[in-house]
Amino acid sequence: MTISLDQLTAFIELAHTGNVSQTAHALNISQPTLSRHISQLESRLGVALFDRHHRPMRLTDAGWFFLEHITPSLDDIKQTITLTQNFNSKKTDVLTIGFVASVLYGLLPKIVATLKQHAQNLDVRLMEIGSDEQVYALKSSKIDVGFGRFACHDRFIHQIFLRDERLVVALPHTHPLVKNKTPLSLSELLEETIILYHRTPLTLAPDHSQDPILHLFYTHHLTPTKTTKARDIQIALGLVSVGVGITIVPDGLKSIRSEELCYRPISHFHATSPIYLNTKASDPHPHIKALLHAVYAVYDEQNISYKKMAYSANL
Repeated sequence: MTISLDQLTAFIELAHTGNVSQTAHALNISQPTLSRHISQLESRLGVALFDRHHRPMRLTDAGWFFLEHITPSLDDIKQTITLTQNFNSKKTDVLTIGFVASVLYGLLPKIVATLKQHAQNLDVRLMEIGSDEQVYALKSSKIDVGFGRFACHDRFIHQIFLRDERLVVALPHTHPLVKNKTPLSLSELLEETIILYHRTPLTLAPDHSQDPILHLFYTHHLTPTKTTKARDIQIALGLVSVGVGITIVPDGLKSIRSEELCYRPISHFHATSPIYLNTKASDPHPHIKALLHAVYAVYDEQNISYKKMAYSANL
């Protein structure tokens, strides 16, 4: 007797609910079918996974061990099945690009225009989507490629580092720091109200510095005294323009509200934000290579420094 995907799915769901009827309803199967899945799984493993004398049902020590170690593997199996089913489902004449807002306000329009010059019949579609959401969107074929700003550690995703973009301080024209003609130090901003806007936290950062802007201060052993939160980067810049506070944005946004705002460079060398190109690790869209060529062509045209990445075998 082999262990089936249905048995593993039933075990994980029942482990989370502890209730047979609730689990059967969630999985859209009968209670006898659910009980059979669990009994067959326990028979195959040779151990009891549930203590049936308690309500709700509890996992045995063996059950806890199995749950802890099988859940990541099962998630990988399910993702592999989905990716395999989508392997040849994409339309090769349509390229759907996911992007974070700060990339759109930068060079993405020029990149798309350059790509279209060499692939005139390609239908390019744009979708704003956060860096963290791009992983799921790629796996489910909602998008074909994503421009994001956070490193990804998912084996199903291939990530190409494009470049580091300098960060700048956005200030209202009337702010006293505008008169300072030298790059601003982060220490000069500590008493300002810092407007935060990122939707994606830095999962590897300490809890108190998960926001990328706060993390920038934290890496220099600094902590702003006042912060406030905006829904997105455009609203943050709007709040700056009416004097609510200041914010820090990628250099490519310097044209936004330029009649109301002044953008000043930051003196710290590592005050940058990375840009990544995200694709599926297997079966990438056939125009990804052309898109990467377009990115580098625009960078060359704009005299932007970058490190050209070698194409991987699957591109």
